Amino acid sequence: MLAAFVPLFIAVSVAMIGMGVISPIMPLYIRSFGAGGVAVGAVFAAFSVSRFLLGPVAGAVSDRIGRKRIIVWGLGLYAVVSVLYIVAQNLWQMGLFRLLHGVGSILVTPIAQAYVGDLTPPGKEGRITNLFYASMFIGMALGPLVGGYLVEGWSLEAPFYAMGTLSLVALLGVARWVPDDRRGVKGSTPRAAPNVRAALRSPAVLGIIAYFATRGLWRQSFNSFWPLLAASFGHSESKIGLVLTGYLLGEGLFQIPFGYLADRFRRLPQIALGGLLSPIPMFFVPLVPSLWGVVVLSTLMGVGSALGRASVLAIRTEVGRSHGMGALAGIQNSAFAVGQALGPIAAGLAFDLGGVAAPMYFGATVGVVGAAGAVLLFARSGTGGLCCPALTRTPAGRKS
Repeated sequence: MLAAFVPLFIAVSVAMIGMGVISPIMPLYIRSFGAGGVAVGAVFAAFSVSRFLLGPVAGAVSDRIGRKRIIVWGLGLYAVVSVLYIVAQNLWQMGLFRLLHGVGSILVTPIAQAYVGDLTPPGKEGRITNLFYASMFIGMALGPLVGGYLVEGWSLEAPFYAMGTLSLVALLGVARWVPDDRRGVKGSTPRAAPNVRAALRSPAVLGIIAYFATRGLWRQSFNSFWPLLAASFGHSESKIGLVLTGYLLGEGLFQIPFGYLADRFRRLPQIALGGLLSPIPMFFVPLVPSLWGVVVLSTLMGVGSALGRASVLAIRTEVGRSHGMGALAGIQNSAFAVGQALGPIAAGLAFDLGGVAAPMYFGATVGVVGAAGAVLLFARSGTGGLCCPALTRTPAGRKS
């Protein structure tokens, strides 16, 4: 297991640093082409459109042909797109390159998640799945901070060069050290045949979709328009990156301990508490001009997200054993992409109608409503209880 997990962990962390370095400057870069609020949202949304369309397909294909090759293709596309961003001449080209970036993303993150799901033994879904997620968020947390300083010290294009370089490093790491899994991974359970249609009839899968779709919407509302709100308060690019880093560090540092909680205690209360608390700080962001006050709110958003998502990911890994690990990871990422695609556009409309603070209020409201709906679906499915065989059986092996 370690032979595959460790290099995959490191490679995805490096790739996520590359993704993160462009996040604090992307809205400003798009605005440099003369874009208004809705146009900024539309270009942001292009990334998620391709993720939505290709998520289940890419995941199901990886269930059949293996995951390593697809991850390598995606990292290669990351590197190419980083150069394309730099040579973009207008908004249409930026939108097209964001579409290609989304294709690369759907070939990397959900497929890597499915690879880790293959390696996860029953009863450890929370800790192992969330250990891997921590690698993603720690990488993305470092990225915005680095990206902000690259802009201030070099140029607006410097983060894109950094993304391309780091993507190539990650590609070489996966190609060299991650084992070929076309015939499965040694020591893992056999892969289930992908069955997307059956999965979409499951209340547990519908709960996953509701959770991640609304989370993508409110989170991308924040990502897309916090930099503009910060600029109105007079904060620099490096300060914008610090706030985004606070959110991602809150997620990354708490993802691992909350993963253990997901394996030891009932999951439904954890999903309810984390899912409802994570968007609430957004209501207060427009009221706090202090940079460090927003850093605290952003970190709280990350901690709440980590708590709810830890249990949702554990449920996804369990369900993936029946419907296809790659297919479930693809469905999850497509749901998140729907929210990411709709979030910037809807928040952009709120921006144009209600001003720079309106996207924060809009996103927070959607987050609270979506989390409540997801909790109801998980309760209906019966997947919110204890997960581990070790906790649900007596020493004699009989169910307690």
